[in-house]
Amino acid sequence: MPEFDFAEQCPPLPAGQDPKLATCLQLVVTGGSMKLGGLTQEITQPMRTVIQAVQPSWDEPATYTSVKMTGKPMTVPGGVLGLLGFPLSGADGLPYNKVQVQAKYAGGFDFALPTTALGLKIKLINGAIGNGCFIGSNKDPMKLNLLIDFNKITSVSPGDYTNPFADPPILKMPTGDTTFAVPKTSGCGIFGPVIDWKAGLPSPSGRNAASFTVYMATAPYKPAYADVAARRTQDPVQTFRKLKIHG
Repeated sequence: MPEFDFAEQCPPLPAGQDPKLATCLQLVVTGGSMKLGGLTQEITQPMRTVIQAVQPSWDEPATYTSVKMTGKPMTVPGGVLGLLGFPLSGADGLPYNKVQVQAKYAGGFDFALPTTALGLKIKLINGAIGNGCFIGSNKDPMKLNLLIDFNKITSVSPGDYTNPFADPPILKMPTGDTTFAVPKTSGCGIFGPVIDWKAGLPSPSGRNAASFTVYMATAPYKPAYADVAARRTQDPVQTFRKLKIHG
């Protein structure tokens, strides 16, 4: 299970913001896979997204003041030779053959149960293709709508409802999407057409898939309810079902 340290990981509140009307939400992908056209990548490094949502008042909708995704690059098995269809055993780490991928946030986040929407772009890292090679972009991202199956949510930690920001409830859940499209590469120079050809990019809806194991923790910056002691025993899964954060 990933660690959650809201004091360290959640951004500070905007000046003048009532902490009772502000929420920090963290989603950490710890496993699963992504299929982008003819490319399939297992999730071997955690991907954490930290979201801050605030309201001016109880009667007004929340807005997202911060959405940040972090995660270490993941090595593509086989490297360049593998992408070209000529995998060579033990060559993954060789100079100019090693390829890594790193997911980057590309806008469009919304948390509207039972789906989580967000745009992604995938950075391709290799010594021969420079620093600007991506599948997708901020203007043309992969638009994922990750569906949550409520029947498969499990409670990992109930947290402390008297101080949820210090000890938030934590849930584990599977989520996925098979409807998103994948655009062509950009910024990859002469390698772009080769990658597009081998991966079958652009790849339309129905040929791609994301299947993730996600840990989720969320808490207000300051509890707003008076009966916090009574809520201490409340089922966090049921609380999650009622959670609404809309931008």
